[in-house]
Amino acid sequence: MKKLILTLFLSLIVLSKTNQTNYEIITQVISFSELNVYKQLVKIGIAYPDVVLAQAKIETGNFTSKIFIENNNLFGMKLPERRETTAIGKNRNHATYTDWIQSIKDYKLWQDKMIHRAPTKHAYLAYLKRNYAEDKNYINKIKKTVKSLKMSKV
Repeated sequence: MKKLILTLFLSLIVLSKTNQTNYEIITQVISFSELNVYKQLVKIGIAYPDVVLAQAKIETGNFTSKIFIENNNLFGMKLPERRETTAIGKNRNHATYTDWIQSIKDYKLWQDKMIHRAPTKHAYLAYLKRNYAEDKNYINKIKKTVKSLKMSKV
């Protein structure tokens, strides 16, 4: 009987610690910050993560736009018609995601489809200028934002 009680007690301690650890991991993964966005870009394997972080800052107005807040959409992505996506729907004519990490994963899917057309950072920026941006000053804004990132924590 003592062994059974001791086993149950130890099991509860282990379960309690396991649940706490899982909760801490989940909280850490979903907490949003500019630094965490950059870390996820690198972790997911995004090419040119400094450029892509600059895009996210520009596209979301420093993470304040309604598209970002309502849709968890870091890049102003539309719902794709011909490629795999992590989007779950559409709102305000833009793709919606369950969380901001899914937005990064969708950007990776997009990037994987087109990166062969832009094998260097220079070519990538040129591709963005031709195929992604509506703003004629988009690439200059990206370059300026990237420079400011290098002066800060990223």
